[in-house]
Amino acid sequence: MVLSRKLRDEIVAHARTAAPQECCGLLLGEDEVVRRVLRCQNVHPTPETRYLIDGKEVLDALRSSDDFDRELVAIYHSHPRTQAYPSPTDRSEAHWPAAAYVLVSLRAEPPELFAYRIKAGAVREISVVES
Repeated sequence: MVLSRKLRDEIVAHARTAAPQECCGLLLGEDEVVRRVLRCQNVHPTPETRYLIDGKEVLDALRSSDDFDRELVAIYHSHPRTQAYPSPTDRSEAHWPAAAYVLVSLRAEPPELFAYRIKAGAVREISVVES
């Protein structure tokens, strides 16, 4: 996955703003290249430890996308106090196998950011290339 430094910084800023709650959002683009960060509202009842993006928000984002950001490249969320690795809950709730999952952790400075493919509960780290 290709992610510019500017967009990476935008994801980290979202995580810092939302802390101590988990932030969440969508990374839109084309062919594994992220072109836009779309911050979403975490609507989970316990946002300190879980995240949930409203399905309508996802559909609206995809409908309003332009040519350069028409695909869902990844879904991101933060772990304010734990490592940037998918929890058992994250793995069981990964319902978009075509999308990558990006996690940012604020437990250390600088924040950690990693990307994964999650399919049937199995986790595989993928590289994040800065452009």
